[in-house]
Amino acid sequence: MSEKKFTGLDPQEYLANNPFMQHNHMEITKVSPECSEIRMKVHPEGLNIMGMVHGGLIYSLAAVVTGITARADGRRYVTQSAHINFIKNVSEGTVIAKGILVRRGKSITIVRGEVTDAAGKLLADVTVDMFCLGE
Repeated sequence: MSEKKFTGLDPQEYLANNPFMQHNHMEITKVSPECSEIRMKVHPEGLNIMGMVHGGLIYSLAAVVTGITARADGRRYVTQSAHINFIKNVSEGTVIAKGILVRRGKSITIVRGEVTDAAGKLLADVTVDMFCLGE
């Protein structure tokens, strides 16, 4: 698959070219270089054996939204490192993830992720260091 450049990060174009997001029922609701947001309606395929949202899916929501926030400046990034604290979980409803810019440097950008339920209760807190590959 060839890599596409998403200048201005059009949410519909980004989602149309991201099979991972489509497969996991993720939807982009806001894109900006300072704060982006995605959401996902909880679905049976995303639940673990205990009937809760799988921790890997919660991490994936955070990884996707922090990547969108980083890439919203028009440059290409990959994850350098990430740290997640799982705080709570849900078995139904909508899960919302926000990517909030902490620092944008020449080669490293740090984005904080918050994953919440629809009522705003914190499910996970994430810090992601993104390495810039350039334009």
